[in-house]
Amino acid sequence: MPYITHERTWFGDGIQLIPNGNCLSLAALGELVKEFDDKPLTASQASHAGKLIGDRFLQKNSLEWRLYNKNPDPAPWPLKTSGKRVLVLPSSKNEFAGHDEWRTEWADNTEALDDFFKAFNIEPDQVVLRCHPNWAETIGSVKGNRSLDLYTEWASLRGIHCIRSEEKANTYDLIQQADIVVLNGGSSAVEAGACGKQVVCLGPSTYQEAGFVHVFRSREELRAGNGELNLAPELVRRKTLRFLYVRSHRFPQFVPYVKAVETTRYRYFQGASGEVLIRMLENGQIPPDDPEYSESETSENEVLQALEKSDWSKLADYQAPVPVAAGTPFEINRRAGLKWIDGFRSKFARGDRVG
Repeated sequence: MPYITHERTWFGDGIQLIPNGNCLSLAALGELVKEFDDKPLTASQASHAGKLIGDRFLQKNSLEWRLYNKNPDPAPWPLKTSGKRVLVLPSSKNEFAGHDEWRTEWADNTEALDDFFKAFNIEPDQVVLRCHPNWAETIGSVKGNRSLDLYTEWASLRGIHCIRSEEKANTYDLIQQADIVVLNGGSSAVEAGACGKQVVCLGPSTYQEAGFVHVFRSREELRAGNGELNLAPELVRRKTLRFLYVRSHRFPQFVPYVKAVETTRYRYFQGASGEVLIRMLENGQIPPDDPEYSESETSENEVLQALEKSDWSKLADYQAPVPVAAGTPFEINRRAGLKWIDGFRSKFARGDRVG
């Protein structure tokens, strides 16, 4: 029986809808990413994507579900080495455990890292491990100490410099100083891509079909990489922009009609058509909410120049015009007996569950 699952979107606006898969499924999203990977953005689309990057570097991304490591300390590169600087940014990925589309042959990511370092001749004195800040937090009743212990022990045994989760070192500073950034699916790939770095993902991810990442999901794929990471920085930045626009304006549906005010509060506009749901049930594909694209790459160049200069403020200052497709605002209200939940929930940190 055809079905559609729904979820909050990454950047807030619109509704995430996935046909014939749960909210972690990669198949339909991957097809959409691949379809637009080689299609240039218009100037306004590039500015939208650039603003998302600028906001993240300046920690103004207030409509994302959870912010980590607020008000960080400056972080100069802690090692002196003649080789390329390698930054490892792992995520725990516990929410993906057991999902068929996220499986790899590695028991855990530390095994994948060992194989990657061997395949690409990377020595421990080149590597900085930045443990995920949320491993030092309690989210609901869940603590991250098991992930933190796994990675700190792994780093200690191999002589790798480790920045613990509770430290306030600015991850974005480290990304900008690194040559290679290694992840296992985390969202920091977009900051690394925006900086034109060699981005490596060990395992499946939402950006595995985007052209700005070196993806290795097995030892065989590592061997096929021939020890080379040589994507041009301009290409990396350009494809990062296109991926971000897919995630913010093509993959979510009803973006002009569902606008986030806060992470759990929205405004709604009349004029949307339910025809998109019917098509998704019929063909099992995600239609692009915004199918437009440019005929020329030059429309992306102004934003790319700001990325090259790390001009995050200029990117973040972009003010998007009010979409003409949106109609009259209207209210969607909770039933009286449930309204109290929103007020109660708002007293907790974003991303924490109640109870």
